[in-house]
Amino acid sequence: MALQSLTIDDARFRAGNWRASRELAYLVPLSPAHTLTEKALATARAALEAQGFDEVVTAAVAPPERAAFLRDGYEEREHLHLLRYDLTKLPQSRPFWNRRSRKPKIERGTQVHRPDVLALDARTFDEFWQLNDDGLQDALDATPTSRIRIIRSADASAPLLGYAVGGRAGSQGFLQRLAVDPDAEGQGLGSALIADTLQWMRRRGATVGWVNTQEANTRALGLYRHLGFTPADHNLTVLARRLS
Repeated sequence: MALQSLTIDDARFRAGNWRASRELAYLVPLSPAHTLTEKALATARAALEAQGFDEVVTAAVAPPERAAFLRDGYEEREHLHLLRYDLTKLPQSRPFWNRRSRKPKIERGTQVHRPDVLALDARTFDEFWQLNDDGLQDALDATPTSRIRIIRSADASAPLLGYAVGGRAGSQGFLQRLAVDPDAEGQGLGSALIADTLQWMRRRGATVGWVNTQEANTRALGLYRHLGFTPADHNLTVLARRLS
């Protein structure tokens, strides 16, 4: 089920299932930290429990929101690096996606590609972080403007080699998702998808690009740093708590 809007006083959330789970809810705060009052968070928990959920996990939140959730009894589940990119400087990517060659190419992802995108996602991420179709749609809906880009080999029937979801909200760009087939790592596919996404953000008027990655994912962190991303002045946290 796709995420639904939830408004409690001045607090606004998106809420629903975490991926395809029937027991685990997902709560995304959309309003400033000061709106996440004891009443608002308690009411949100009650609403989720009434829908049959046993536990809730938050989106990745900044320190002010983290503090509000901790006061409400949440516990930290995962820490994420947050990195930014100055879009006045773009990385150079190798033009390996030549349509006349037998090499992979970057192209627009469409509805037809979604099953292959999700299959690649399942090969790339741990089970907890894998996207289902609703999760992919939520990533696309998280910003007013978004798109999917894919890389595949010249054999159109072969599995996808990589994909990226990019989004833009005003002057801010977001690399929402990046996946490269584990068997195709080290070929520059991730770098090319990142460069392609950053260039799209810039063309759309964004001045800063953002990405986050798990603290344990040192390979991804190294790639982002190599391409010119710099750490933000704070990191992000995913929190969780039982509902009953």
